[in-house]
Amino acid sequence: MRQIAYITDLHLYEQFPIDNHVDPKKNFEIVLADIKKRNISDMVYGGDIGAHTSHKFFFEKLQNFSLNLILGNHDKFEYVKNYFYKGDASDELYYRFDDDNYQYIFLDTSVDELSSAQLDWLKGELDHVKDLILFVHHPILEVDTPVDKLYPLKNREELISILLGSKSKVTVFCGHYHMNDEQEHSNIKQYTTQSMSFQLTKDASEIVVDNSLFGYRIIEIYDDKINTRLINFNQ
Repeated sequence: MRQIAYITDLHLYEQFPIDNHVDPKKNFEIVLADIKKRNISDMVYGGDIGAHTSHKFFFEKLQNFSLNLILGNHDKFEYVKNYFYKGDASDELYYRFDDDNYQYIFLDTSVDELSSAQLDWLKGELDHVKDLILFVHHPILEVDTPVDKLYPLKNREELISILLGSKSKVTVFCGHYHMNDEQEHSNIKQYTTQSMSFQLTKDASEIVVDNSLFGYRIIEIYDDKINTRLINFNQ
């Protein structure tokens, strides 16, 4: 069994969390201490690190983890590449690796959509024998919440079409919406994960900030199944 700590949406050194009485740096320290206590060494960061001035601190704190990372809409490749880079593209961060049972694919939605280069690459990379674990900042299946109507992945239909054409089971881990949610459509199962900073109320008529809690997700990968559970902290 492989354990991965999935953490996302820290927004470090940004003004909005501070204005909403949230200390992302303190939350980050609490989450990392909990992950270390559980002896989890594999980590995926789900995007939106924060201001580029936070990157040195951020990556130094994660240097003892086996880290994979995707970019969110608050991230810029030109800054992150100085600390983390995988893949072959010169201006985007997308890549894959495999183990015996799964293919792991990491996509870049930092400009709120997937480039045609990424979509073409994905079509060629899909292994129709192994199940797929996909990490992408933006949810790809619709979530009934205000932020989905205002800030969705612009061309998610194209990505969904590619994944529906796969014969494999697809498990998606994403963030961006600052809430926990599960959606399922055909062969696609999607887990949206809470922020390490502030949350957005899911069942609301407009965007409402909830600064009462924060947390992360633990992903447990077995030969024939994937389990996941949430770890929460009071703000």
